[in-house]
Amino acid sequence: MNYRREIDGLRALAVIPVILFHAGFEIFSGGYVGVDVFFVISGYLIANIVMAEMSADRFSIVRFYERRARRILPALLLVVAACIPAAYVFLLPSDMKEFGQSLVATMTFSSNILFWSQTGYFEGAAELKPLLHTWSLAVEEQFYLFFPLFMMLTWRWGRAWLTSILIVVAIGSLTLAQWGALHKPIAAFFLLPTRAWELILGVLVALYLSRPALKEASPAVRDVASLLGAGMLLYAMFGFDQRTPFPGLYALVPTVGTALIIVYCGPQTWVGKVLCSPAFVGVGLISYSAYLWHQPLFAFAKHAGLPSHHAVLYGGLSVLALILAYGSWRFVETPFRHARRITRKQIAGLSFAGCGAVAMLGAVAHASDGFVERLAPEDRYLASVSPGVYGAYVRKRFDDLQHVPFKADDQRLKILVVGDSFAKDLVNAVYESPLAAQVQISTHQITAGCGNLHLDRDFHQDITQKQAFLCDNDGWYKGKALTDLIRQSDVVWIASAWAPWEARLLKESLSNLKQEYGEKFVVFGSKNFGAIDIKRLMSIPLPDRYARHNQVSDTHRDVNRIVEDAAGTARFVNVSGLLCGPEGSCPLFLPNGRLISYDGGHLTKEGAVLLGKLLSEELTARQFVLKKGELMPVKSGGRTS
Repeated sequence: MNYRREIDGLRALAVIPVILFHAGFEIFSGGYVGVDVFFVISGYLIANIVMAEMSADRFSIVRFYERRARRILPALLLVVAACIPAAYVFLLPSDMKEFGQSLVATMTFSSNILFWSQTGYFEGAAELKPLLHTWSLAVEEQFYLFFPLFMMLTWRWGRAWLTSILIVVAIGSLTLAQWGALHKPIAAFFLLPTRAWELILGVLVALYLSRPALKEASPAVRDVASLLGAGMLLYAMFGFDQRTPFPGLYALVPTVGTALIIVYCGPQTWVGKVLCSPAFVGVGLISYSAYLWHQPLFAFAKHAGLPSHHAVLYGGLSVLALILAYGSWRFVETPFRHARRITRKQIAGLSFAGCGAVAMLGAVAHASDGFVERLAPEDRYLASVSPGVYGAYVRKRFDDLQHVPFKADDQRLKILVVGDSFAKDLVNAVYESPLAAQVQISTHQITAGCGNLHLDRDFHQDITQKQAFLCDNDGWYKGKALTDLIRQSDVVWIASAWAPWEARLLKESLSNLKQEYGEKFVVFGSKNFGAIDIKRLMSIPLPDRYARHNQVSDTHRDVNRIVEDAAGTARFVNVSGLLCGPEGSCPLFLPNGRLISYDGGHLTKEGAVLLGKLLSEELTARQFVLKKGELMPVKSGGRTS
């Protein structure tokens, strides 16, 4: 295949926005589409090589995977090897345990599946995962498990059949991606079935350009088409952001733009002159290594306690990623690509030995709970606190009870709990207390920030920080399943991490609910323990650590007051007041040294036990009657702070 300098320049145009997006430069709000550019380029280049060898009747699947190993593994193993000691130094055991999982997944090219399973509201911040970016390598290698076999099977059928099948598969993958972007955005982002069409687009470009009778486009057409492609890329990189539903139809903008550049761009076009410049080509040559280095540098900087948002710091780390990339390209990538220097047997031995050793170390890190024994006994509990594990506890009961029908012959009080993750905490508190024996519970989720409200209005103007489709799926008290449960329930508990705009609209919402369903609604205020920094807490010696309190913010107290005014004191339960007292001083630990909240908002199991006890006492003290048909105050309780 003839070398095209502009393709290396295009790689630079892909990798720099990715790096600067992850560095936190807001102007590159859509810089993540650089990965999509890489997918199209990869499909194009690999298809060209495979078709050339098949046309010459010398394709070998062993040689195919040998090339992939030479291209991918040496630099990857180098970067992973550099990450391991840094992880041991900077990561808490809970993070080290997850890092061990990512080592195994990276070496088996399944990290996209792992990070899909680890990404979500209750999981740790994605930006703190040193190997998060390897998900895209996993997608490519999973695709290349099937692609050469597919080509071997269909090549003899002719290009028309081959092209037709690829188009059908690509359309199916794109359709699935669009559905996933709206309904399962995390899965759509990480998994092969919703990404395959991007690689196939590159393959289709290679098929198009390999046609023997293809007529050369005029210089004017090539200029206009490549300019259009570059414009589409730049629009996506600067115009998209994390609210853009992706990778559905919106992903056509950068991928089709990339395809136009590959098809029409040449050294003589206006775009080609830029892409073929020494700066672009130079960065393009080291783009793979640059991509590998940038995420670990950013992640470990944050784990080391450096600021999360600092332009000079992360700009400097971006430059460092390029410097390290040159070194690994010059001394690792390049030598391993030459069969005369490194034989097939040697590359196979390196691949199996290197990947096996890293995977084994990852398994040990996971099995040993992140080498937790290296810490002092009093620090091991805190160091093992995992948002993923604790988050699973928060959501399980609530999710299991979602839309569970009430039993008509059960004389216990029927409670419907509606809300977000704070409602999930509330359900756990009930089940960790004597209240559990007196009630039957069903649940309905309204995602945080989506408006736990019953109003005839469009909330989209209020949810600018959320992807609207996440909220649309919740229904906002619409749908027969929810309305039937409200009617069947004896009481409805409404709980949320109330946003100020939700609090202001709550009175109108409750009025609508009461008109439609009667007096069966009790509103629970939100809670906030302030920032919980595990490393900082570990630095506080005992017993001062366990005496640590955080102060509730004025904003949080003001929002709770608005919610109480909307609900009426008699029908309002101030959860923050129960846990933090009238002065808003929140204890972080129980007397036994266990955390009440692991992230400042959600409760541990021990925290749920505490809230359950306090909630039971509060309902009794305020003379709420727990019997069939009502959860009503016999007399109005005093206003809580």
